[in-house]
Amino acid sequence: MKVLIFIVRVLLGLVFIVSGFLKAMDPLGSSYKFHDYFVAFGWTNLESFTLPLAFMLSALEFTIGIMLFFNLKARLGIWLAFFLELIFTPLTLWLAISNAVSDCGCFGDCIKLSNWETFVKNVVLIVLVIFLLIYRKRIDNPLSDNVELAISSTSFVLAILFQFYTIHHLPIYDCRPYKVGTYIPDQMVIPEDAPRDEIEHLFIMENTQTGEQKKFTLEEYPSDTQLWKYVDREDNVIKEGYRPPIHDFTMVSPDDSTGTDYVPMLMNFENPVLLVVMHKLEKADEDGLEMLKELEDYANRKEYVIGALTSSNADVIAQVKDKYQVTMQFFNTDDITLKTIVRANPGIVLLKQGTILGKWNYRDFKF
Repeated sequence: MKVLIFIVRVLLGLVFIVSGFLKAMDPLGSSYKFHDYFVAFGWTNLESFTLPLAFMLSALEFTIGIMLFFNLKARLGIWLAFFLELIFTPLTLWLAISNAVSDCGCFGDCIKLSNWETFVKNVVLIVLVIFLLIYRKRIDNPLSDNVELAISSTSFVLAILFQFYTIHHLPIYDCRPYKVGTYIPDQMVIPEDAPRDEIEHLFIMENTQTGEQKKFTLEEYPSDTQLWKYVDREDNVIKEGYRPPIHDFTMVSPDDSTGTDYVPMLMNFENPVLLVVMHKLEKADEDGLEMLKELEDYANRKEYVIGALTSSNADVIAQVKDKYQVTMQFFNTDDITLKTIVRANPGIVLLKQGTILGKWNYRDFKF
């Protein structure tokens, strides 16, 4: 029994350490996930708490993992793990049923699980935690309470400090599809044999005699056109097909009414391209915006092509260009895509003929 308790304790500790560390490596990503949860629950007024909650959750998970793995205040760690699983197990069941959020973000962007896989994972975890709760009195703490508390507290503080570092720079390891070295066109390809979306076409028809509206599948489409009149159509995705790692990257000029996508042109420039990524100009760091003119001058000296990507509208773009005296071309790109490309606002990306050569938080860019 002691061996079994030891194995369960170490395995649980390892899972919590990995989960907490991967979240701490990318606190902005975790905050975006909290935002998704709040939108799903209709709690949009809690937007300002997303980043603090991301910091606290990753630090707590990491600390619980340290406590369990190294047997430091392990009984307290077991209780903390139990309370977390009491929250996450029903939450992930709801996610699996509703699919309100496509990915729970349990292990950041580095380990992707489906919602049902996440729920099963939490069921296994809570069973293991309950096992340790039952036999918690058989776990002896090797050190004094003060020493164990000091080490556990230090782990929590280090996890918080590590997140402050990553949020002011960039994640130390990039698990997203836009990491350095990526050739973007390759990540946008859909293989010929890849599964496609399975779509159900529903036709909304109105009974000309009673005014009743009813939905019909293609196979059920009524042949009596005198009795049933077409009103509208719904296309529902029953099963999603293959999605390439990069499937939503477009660049549209806010001044171009044709909606032309400039990504193919971006891939074909012979000169390097410097992209300034600002998912929301209204939320961009002031110090970063003040660098725009310097970045533009630097690109001109180096004979780089320079452009800016944002999801902000044309009026906000015009205000920024006027205030900071820049002439670079701005393009509109999906907000989520921009957050995925680089975890900074502003962030800087260097490409050459479609290959990402470098990524920086504006604080780290060297002229």
